[in-house]
Amino acid sequence: MEQGGLEKKITELIRPEIEAMGLTLWGVEIASSQRPVIRIFIDAEDGANIDQCADVSRHLGLMFEVEEIMDSAYVLEVSSPGLERRFFTPQQMTQYTGRKVEATLGISRDGRRRFKGVLEAVGDDALTLRLADQEEPVELDYENIKKAKLVHEF
Repeated sequence: MEQGGLEKKITELIRPEIEAMGLTLWGVEIASSQRPVIRIFIDAEDGANIDQCADVSRHLGLMFEVEEIMDSAYVLEVSSPGLERRFFTPQQMTQYTGRKVEATLGISRDGRRRFKGVLEAVGDDALTLRLADQEEPVELDYENIKKAKLVHEF
């Protein structure tokens, strides 16, 4: 669940700006393609709305130009984390104990890389999931988790 160098740099740069706007920075994700996509996820007490996303996008777009964050063309996307929010830090998961979570590992464990189950615990080094297909809960180390997200059930 660790961020890359550029994601970390952007996070440190924009966090104070987003907080000054009365919002919370949920996470930063960079998708590589011909034109890199910088995704900024923001949240608010009642959820971030489209106007807040647009304001943050305009503000950060100018900031990125001044700071010369990227040396080539890029796409900037600002949105709320949504119902099936990706977790960027273990601390973000604590309020979702008892809810269904899906974790994808970087290195397979017991022949599988995807684990979906009820989040039982969030520890210092690992999270614990209760899987439907196993009697005992499974503990997954954060250092091996490539991606973790909330699974929304309707």
